[in-house]
Amino acid sequence: MEQVGNLKLYTLEEVKDEFLGKVGTPERDEHERSVEEALHIYHIGEAIKAERLRQHLTQEELDAGMEE
Repeated sequence: MEQVGNLKLYTLEEVKDEFLGKVGTPERDEHERSVEEALHIYHIGEAIKAERLRQHLTQEELDAGMEE
């Protein structure tokens, strides 16, 4: 924590330690795992979107192609 005037500034790690527990605790490990999973899913979605746009397909056209 850093004091700047009347403000107390906390790093993200300090906030996570306070609300989720220290690194290595079950709650913190579960949080970190879920964040990694969400990022992985996001990157897959972005890759699909980029390829869809490269092929000049709408989402509806992509969906229709997957149903075949």
